Amino acid sequence: MANRLEQEVANYQQRRAAILGSLDAYRGWLDRYADIDAEQTLRLYDLAESLKQDRLVLAFVAEFSRGKSELINALFFADLKQRLLPSDAGRTTMCPTEIFHDADSKPYVRLLPIETRLRDDSIATLKRLPIEWSTISLDPSNAMQLSAALRSLAEVKRVPITEARAMGLCDKDDAELARMGAADGKVEVPAWRYAQINFPHPLLQGGLTILDTPGLNALGSEPELTLSAIPNAHGVFFLLATETGVTRSDLDIWENTVYRRVHHHIAVLNKIDMLWDELKSEAEIDAIIQRQIDQTAEQLRIPRHQVFAVSAQKALVGKIRDDQVLLERSGIARLETLLADKIIPSRQALLHQSVNREVLTMLEASRDGVLSRLKSVKSDAEQLSGFTGKNREVVTKLRDKLVIEKRGYDAVALNFKITRNLVQQQGRALLSELSGDVLNAMLEKSREHLDESWTTVTLTRGMNNLFGRINTQFAKVDKTAATILELLDSAYRRFEEQHGFPQLNPPKLDMDRHRQRLASLAQSTEMFCRDPLNLMLEKRFMVSKFYQSLVSEARTVFEMARLEADAWLRRTLDPLVIRIRDHKTQLELRVDNIRKVHDNLDNLQAKVAELKQQFDDLGQQHQEINSILQTFSNHADDAVKMASPPSLHIVQAVA
Repeated sequence: MANRLEQEVANYQQRRAAILGSLDAYRGWLDRYADIDAEQTLRLYDLAESLKQDRLVLAFVAEFSRGKSELINALFFADLKQRLLPSDAGRTTMCPTEIFHDADSKPYVRLLPIETRLRDDSIATLKRLPIEWSTISLDPSNAMQLSAALRSLAEVKRVPITEARAMGLCDKDDAELARMGAADGKVEVPAWRYAQINFPHPLLQGGLTILDTPGLNALGSEPELTLSAIPNAHGVFFLLATETGVTRSDLDIWENTVYRRVHHHIAVLNKIDMLWDELKSEAEIDAIIQRQIDQTAEQLRIPRHQVFAVSAQKALVGKIRDDQVLLERSGIARLETLLADKIIPSRQALLHQSVNREVLTMLEASRDGVLSRLKSVKSDAEQLSGFTGKNREVVTKLRDKLVIEKRGYDAVALNFKITRNLVQQQGRALLSELSGDVLNAMLEKSREHLDESWTTVTLTRGMNNLFGRINTQFAKVDKTAATILELLDSAYRRFEEQHGFPQLNPPKLDMDRHRQRLASLAQSTEMFCRDPLNLMLEKRFMVSKFYQSLVSEARTVFEMARLEADAWLRRTLDPLVIRIRDHKTQLELRVDNIRKVHDNLDNLQAKVAELKQQFDDLGQQHQEINSILQTFSNHADDAVKMASPPSLHIVQAVA
C-alpha cells in the first residue's frame, strides 16, 4: 500500500485533474451557450496550461556530506530498490541537481558545463538553450546504466588556478587552494554547474520536483539558488549531521539561505544511527538524542516540540528490505506525514486560490446571466399568457413600454461604453507603467551606480536605486488602479439604480506581495554586502554574479506584478461587461417577442409555447453552469480549509 506521502501526491494530482476537468466543462458550456470572445477563451486556455505545468518543488539544503542525497532516496525513490542518486562517503552531488518528469521528453540527465560561469548568462537563461548542455539518455529499466549515468553528478576536474578564480570558484588569498595547486598549478572544481534529471517516477509524474543542492561554497557561488530557487520552493529541507551538531558553516547556511528567506523549512538532523550503540541502553540512547534535539532547537531558534529523530539511511534499508521494525525505528514516516499533512496541502491551497479567484468571477457572471434570462423569459411567458382574449391596444402599450425601456437602457449602455473606453485607456496606461521598456530603463539607471567598480558599496547603491524606482512605479500603478475603481464603481451604481443590477464589489489591486519580495531582495543585498568575506576579499566576480541574479529576480517581480495587474483589469471589468451584454440580449428578445405578438395576435399560443421551450433550455443551461460553479466552489472551500500554513520553523531530526 502506498505510504502517506505517495497517497497525498496522488491526491494532489487527482485534485488538479478535477480542476482541469471543470475548466474544460466551462469552456464547453461557453462554446454551446455563450457569445464568448477570443480573449476569454485564451485566458481559460492559459489557466489550464498553467495547471498542467504546475509543480510542487522541494529543495534540500546543507553543507557537504550531510546526507541530502540519501534522504531524497529514502523519501521518494526507495521503491526502485536501489539508490537513484549516488550516496557514497565524502562529496557526492557536486552541482545543484533538479529532478522532475517531463512527459514530452525521453528520460535523460542534462549537465551544464562549469565553464558557463565565465559568461554572464544565468542558469534560468541557459535552461532555454539545450545546445549548451551535455545530455545522457537514461534507461530506467537498466539499473547499471542508470547508476553509471548518475555518477556523473559527482564528477570533478582539475583546472588552472587562474581559470578557477575567473569562474569565481576560489580566492587568490585562499592558502589551502594555493597549497593544493602548488605542484601543477591546478585545483579541483566541479565538472558541472547544474544538472537536470528527467525521470519517469510516479511521484515526479504527479507534479513533484526535487532540488538537491551542494554545500555552502556552491550556494555562495550561485546566487540564483539563494535568491530564487530556494526561496521559491514550496518546502525546504535543511540537513545537519548528528555527530557534529550545528557547525559554524551550518549556521551560516541556515541564517543566510534558509531561516528568513523561506516560509516552509524543515531542519533535519541526519545520521542519528551513529548513536545506536549496542553497549548503551535504549534509554541512554534516547537521552543523548533528546539533548541533541534541545541544542539544535536552541541554536536554530525553533521550538523544541518541532524536532524529531529519524534515520534516513536506515529508512532506505528498511524500505528496500521491507523490514518494518527497522523502518519504524527510523521514524521516516513522521517526516512523510509532515509533507503529506502540511507542505502539499499548503501548495495545493495556493494553487486553487489563484485559479478559483479568477474563474469563479467568470462563472458567477455566467450563472447570473442565465438566471436573469430565466426570470425574463418566465415573466414574458406569463405576460403573453395573460393577453389571451385581449385586444391589440394592450399589446401595443406593452410593446411601447418595452421599447422605451430598451432606449433608456441603450442610453445607459452607451454611457458605459464611454466609461469602458476610458477604463481600457487607463488600463493600458497602468500596464505601460509595468512594461519591459520601463524596467529596462530603470535597470540602465541602476547599472550607472556601479560605475564598473563592482564593489559591495556600489552594489548597494545600484540596487537601492533600482528597488526605489520599482516601488515608485508600483505607487503610480496604485494611483491609476484607484482611478479605474472610481470609474467602475460609478458605472456599477448607475446600472444598479436604474436597471436593478445586483450589487458588484470590484476587487482592489494589491501590490503588497510584490513590494514584500522587493524588500526581501533588499535584505538579501544587505546581508551579502555585510558578509566579511565579501568585504575583505576581492569579490568582483561574486558582486557581478550577485547583481545579475538580483536583476533577474527584480525582473521576475516586475513581470509578475504586470501579470497580476492584467488579471485584475479583467476581473474588475469582465463581470459588468458580461452582465450588460446579457441584459441587452434579454431586452432585444423581449421586444422582438412582443412585436411578433402585436403583428399576429392569432400566433399568441405558439409564441407562449416558444417561450416555454426557451425557459426549459435556459433551465438546462442553468443546471449545467450551476454544477460547474458548485464544483469550483467546493475546490475553493477545500483550499480555505487547507490554507492554514505549516509553522515557519519545523525541525525534523533524521539519521
